[in-house]
This record gives sequence, C-alpha cells and structure tokens, in this order.
Amino acid sequence: MAPLKVFAFDYVAEGGWMTRALPRSVTQQGAMLFDALLADLGALPGVEVCTMATLCGQGTGGALAAPAFGERFASCVQAADAVWPLAPESEGLLEGLSRDILRGKRILLGSAPGAVRVAGSKLKVARALAEGGVATVPTYRPHASLPDGDGAWVVKPEDGAGCLDTRLFSDRAAALAWIRTNAAQGYVLQPFIAGKLGSLSLICCDGAARLLARNEERVAVRDNRFHFLGSTVNGLMDADGALERLAQQVAAALPTLWGYVGVDIILSERGAVVLDVNPRLTAAYAGLHASIGCNPAGLVIDLLKGPAAMPGAPSGRRVVSVDVASFAQDAAI
Repeated sequence: MAPLKVFAFDYVAEGGWMTRALPRSVTQQGAMLFDALLADLGALPGVEVCTMATLCGQGTGGALAAPAFGERFASCVQAADAVWPLAPESEGLLEGLSRDILRGKRILLGSAPGAVRVAGSKLKVARALAEGGVATVPTYRPHASLPDGDGAWVVKPEDGAGCLDTRLFSDRAAALAWIRTNAAQGYVLQPFIAGKLGSLSLICCDGAARLLARNEERVAVRDNRFHFLGSTVNGLMDADGALERLAQQVAAALPTLWGYVGVDIILSERGAVVLDVNPRLTAAYAGLHASIGCNPAGLVIDLLKGPAAMPGAPSGRRVVSVDVASFAQDAAI
C-alpha cells in the first residue's frame, strides 16, 4: 500500500501574508511546534511527510504577495493526500486555509472550517460554549451593557490568538478608556477571573474528546500586558475527573472539532472555567510525545479510520516543561 503523503504546512514560516508583524516569541513558538510535528509525522510508518520546500522548491525567505502564495500553496495541496496546516486562527487565516484544502479535495488534518470560525471569535466561542452548558468567561463588546461591580477587566482582540495584545486593567472604566483612547476596533472585554491558568490537550472527533494532557500555563503580566512564557505539560492533577468532564463538554458543544485541540482554562475558586478554544497545535504539543509516551500525530492520523479509532487514555503521564518566551524577547519587539 502506498504511504499517506502528508503536507505539513506552517503559514507564517512559509511567507504567508500578515497584516501585522508577529513578535519573535510567537514565530519561535511556531517553529518549535512545526519541528515537533515534522518529527512526529516522520516517525510514523505508512506516512510520507512533505513540506512546501520539498514539494515546491525552497522556502520563500519572506512574505509573498497573496496570488503567488496562493498558487504555491494550492500546488502543494494537490501534490499531497492530506494536509496538516499550522496557522493563527486570527484574521480568518486558519479557516481560509482549511477551506482551500477541502476545496482541493484533500484530507484536512484539522477541525472543520466552521468550528475554526467559531473558535477564532471570542464572542462566538463564548456563546457556543455557554449554550452547551460549559462554564466559560463572559465576553462583551465595548458598547454592551457591562455588569456592575468592582474588579479588574481584560481587553483583547476579538479574533486574537494567545496572549497577543491582551491587556489587564484595574477596573472597567480604565479598560473602556483605553479602548476609546486608542480607537481600538475589534476588541472585547472580559472580567478578570483569579485562579491558576491551565490548558487541556485534546484529541477530538464527532463530538467526543480524549484528554491527553492537563497543562499548567506560565503567564506573567508586565506593563499591564500578558506574556506567555511556557507550559508544563501534564503539570495539573485531575483527582475528581472535573477536567475530563470539561473536555467532553467542550467537544460536545463544538462537535466539528477534529484532531488536536487545545483548550485554555482558569482553575478558579468555583472550578474550571474555559477561557479559549484553539483548533490548532498549542505550545503543549511540543512536549506531548515525551509526556504521554506515544506519538500524538499518530493518534490524529488514526482518526481517519473513524470515531472507533479514538485513542484510549494515556497509560502514563510524565511532567515535561516547554519554554517559549522571555521578557527579554518580548521587550525586543
């Protein structure tokens, strides 16, 4: 039997056009995840892993105009059987690539474009999760009626990814004043919820999930901005099964999530609350293989056989640290 030819693709590294330059820490994180994915795919029997360089010549070394980039990407998609895209969900990038892959009649090794669209919007994903009975952080537009009471507020791009351009303010008035002063369109507000930051690494298929890792996230605040520093893979316990149940609730609320999915959470006094859903590789993926002792890319490829191929719970979990940034890097932006 011929091997499955998988085109692994990193949008940013291959010169995809962006409306804004990404911080160095973000591009380094993307390169780390791409290297981890290539290593995992390359270790699988029956899989031939390809990149844009191997399919269409050497990398671009810089951003390409949209038509030229689109032509190269489409050519590489047609040369493969399946495509695993890495891209930010902001600006509709991951959704657009996912649709292009399906239009090219190739296997998409990722969530359905509709799920990506919902997950890429802070408002839409909060609404979908709440309608599914999932505890989630309330999210508001700046002109909405905000709840009364004291406490800090967070301001972030409505379609942002990770901690990019996410700010903490002492109260609601300060948050709204920053939005007005900076004419910041497309931002949302969330009440700050105190607690330990974490994430879940899931494999999803047809409304069900397998929880592979419960990760502690390392995030710091400087000059009222959030900075993501890294993840301790399987650094959280789940003695009562609450995180396992939360994983199943998220998958049921967004049933077209597929493959690897990251879920950002806050462990508050009232229990776990979902902060965001990421239908793509997250930082924890870089340490996942070492943590669970099996190949996570292989678990995703196995899902092509159908829901019955959903993996069992990992037999062991080892704590693995993944470091992705420092204040020095962010200060250099």
